[in-house]
Amino acid sequence: MSRIALVAKKVITPDTVIPQGVVLVDGRKILEVGPRSAVVFHEEEFEVFHFENETLVPGFIDVHIHGACGHDVMEATREAMTVVSRHLARHGTTSYLATTVTAPPIETIQAVESLGQLITEDTGGARILGLHLEGPFISQEKRGVHPPEHIRLPSTGIFDELVKMSGGQVRLITVAPELPGGLEFIEHIRSRGVLVSVGHSNATYEVARQAIRAGASNATHTFNAMRDFSHRETGVIGAVLTDSTVWAELIADGVHVDPVAIQMLLRCKGPRRILLVTDAISAAGMPDGDYRVGTLSVKVSQGVCRASNGALAGSTLSLDRALRNMIDYTGIPLEEAVYMTSRNPAESIGVAESKGSIRPGCDADLVLLDNGLLVQATFCEGKLVFREPEHAAQATERSS
Repeated sequence: MSRIALVAKKVITPDTVIPQGVVLVDGRKILEVGPRSAVVFHEEEFEVFHFENETLVPGFIDVHIHGACGHDVMEATREAMTVVSRHLARHGTTSYLATTVTAPPIETIQAVESLGQLITEDTGGARILGLHLEGPFISQEKRGVHPPEHIRLPSTGIFDELVKMSGGQVRLITVAPELPGGLEFIEHIRSRGVLVSVGHSNATYEVARQAIRAGASNATHTFNAMRDFSHRETGVIGAVLTDSTVWAELIADGVHVDPVAIQMLLRCKGPRRILLVTDAISAAGMPDGDYRVGTLSVKVSQGVCRASNGALAGSTLSLDRALRNMIDYTGIPLEEAVYMTSRNPAESIGVAESKGSIRPGCDADLVLLDNGLLVQATFCEGKLVFREPEHAAQATERSS
């Protein structure tokens, strides 16, 4: 494995901001991080990348994504996931949870089995960290575009079979806790080491609170597909906004959630409990047209995905755009927004020891941003997996 040195105008770890920072990488791991004046290395022992005008941040982690570039996670083929992974790397995402949708049981079992086997493979881009099952144990009333005929009541048997067929790679599952046996189901899921996200749910505030006490730790695309908020019955949203332990997913595309509601979420949760996600479908990175989410046909117009009934059906968002939007909508500094793309998702799914930060011992998942916060280069576990062509020529010239 090669050794590389990255010299940047600024390094955001995100716990600290290091002007004129240097990151040394040995193989897959970060070796040393610090200011240029303090980090000593011999240039002949490293491949040196000079990025004096750019900012280095931790690689983004998307815990909720269904596809990109014409391919759906439910295809579960190496070819499809390679295309998705490379698209994600182009936009700064270095790891993700491949997210399924509610589908016929045999299709879901086949998908999780194949995806579980692909996790160990190098797809040439972002790495799959595990699976997020969005359904089938969700509310009919708040199903969104999930097909109603395939929604199921909580079943430990079905859940255990899905975990088994995935090779133990299920990390997160979205559940509506108000379903019969829902709270006991959450306890069972947690006993298997899988995390629970409350979503596609019509639960009352009290039931949502009970779900959190039973072990639910996340909220799936907060505000969307949840019981309507009322000052007399605040529902899931009330529980999420007032519980400091819950991680709140947010689709910050300006379509799924109004910027004012995003500001409210930030004031209630703070920058350390929000997870920026894309909920992107196969239309991400593609022109307007007709696409699929699992078995559902959707139409994309002006970048917005909708089913035939007009309901939103995922997004075409990327995490770099979500990062820029969050800053535009709320005015927070980059170092706070980076928590929402990197450190927070890593902590939420239990991989913070190796992902989500720029510090010695962590995986060398790194993203280079220009002054407009556009991705210029992406390193995944020490490997350069994307670089803007114009920037590549400039960096090569400076390092030669």
